[in-house]
Parts: sequence; structure tokens; C-alpha cells
Amino acid sequence: MSAHTSPAPAVPWRVVVPVKDTRLGKSRLQPPDGVPRNLLAMSLALDTINAVRHCLGAAAVVVVTSDAALESHAQAWEIPVVPDPGDGLDAALRAGASYAEERAAASGLPAPGVAALLGDVPGMHPDDLAAALRLAEGVDRGYVPDHEGTGTVLLTARPGIALDPAFGAGSAARHGAGAVDLTTLGPVPERFRLDVDDRASLARVAAIGVGRHTAMVLSLGAPEPSAAQQAQGQR
Repeated sequence: MSAHTSPAPAVPWRVVVPVKDTRLGKSRLQPPDGVPRNLLAMSLALDTINAVRHCLGAAAVVVVTSDAALESHAQAWEIPVVPDPGDGLDAALRAGASYAEERAAASGLPAPGVAALLGDVPGMHPDDLAAALRLAEGVDRGYVPDHEGTGTVLLTARPGIALDPAFGAGSAARHGAGAVDLTTLGPVPERFRLDVDDRASLARVAAIGVGRHTAMVLSLGAPEPSAAQQAQGQR
């Protein structure tokens, strides 16, 4: 993905991307035949992280993970990595947010806004994130619901405001109780809201377009049978 071309957000954002160990994550996702689940989970995370890097720069990204291979990739991009505390997604996000705020203070930089972005949006473009963060500049806390409207893809908090993550099933309703739905303030592309949790969501975002890591891993899979081949197989 290339660097974004639209104006950068005015708030100094830090984006925390939590990624579960890819050998264990994405248990609900049935990958296409011939595609190892761990490689697919890794590629989803890498494309998400890479888009953030191209949007804001490597120093503005914080990856929280216990995955040694993913940590190596992030460090090669000069992205800081925080060990996953192992107490769930919200704890991982709080650890990443604390790191971002403490690092800014130690460097004498202004307090940053902190955003939590799930590591499974491989169709997101850098421009998509830049646009969402510009919308978030005008509210204390904001969120972007997923394409189904029940989960959360992005959660934001302006400088000095607690991130207060409440992820998990039905998180959009919980975040909506104390944050503004950013999709009500301006357009947010569908590809940004397409987090990959199952085979249907993977097929949907693949049809729109994914980053190079996910595209490469998906190319390992066996071709889907055509309608004619499926009909022949049913005879």
C-alpha cells in the first residue's frame, strides 16, 4: 500500500494494534483449502499494521502481541512492540495505550490521542484511517462499528481522555454508550469496516481488495470450484 494522499489528522495520534498469537488466533475462521490458518492470521495483521504505518509513520504505531514472528516483522518496520499481558483484548489495549502515553511524555512530546484498531482489517487503505481519525478529532471518544454494526473496528480517545475499551461480542453497543459513532459524522469506506472473523467476511473483503500479504497467502489456496463444476459434482 502507498502512503496516504489526503491531509493528515491534526491530533498526534498513536494507534494501538493488538494481535493474538497467530498460532492460536482466528479460531472461528475456516481458511480456504490449502491456506494455513496461522499464515492467514499473520497476513491479516501485517496488512493492517502496514496500512497504519503508511498513514501515520512507524513511530505512531504500537503493536501489542505475544507472537514472536509478528514481533520480528514489526521491529523490521521500526514499530514498537509491547508484550501482551495475557489478560484479554481490553488489557492488551490498555497496555498499549499506557505505553504510547508514557513514551510521549518521556520524549517531551504533547499528549497523543490514542486509537485502538483491531488487527484484522486487511482491506483498509491508509486514507481510510486518516479520514476516520480526522472525524475523531472533533469528539472526546469515537468508534467505528464493523460492517455488521455489532462489533467495533476502531475506538478513539482524544488527548487526555481515557480509551476505556470494552471489546468482545456486542462491543458497538457498549462503546456507543460513551462514544460517538464516527460513521454518523462522515463517510467511512466499507473496506475499513470489514474485519475478518469468518470465511464469509474473508470472501467479502477479498472481493473488494486486500493488502499484499493477505493476497499472497490467499494465492496458496486451491481455486474455488465454478458453478458448473459444483453442479457436476452433485450428479
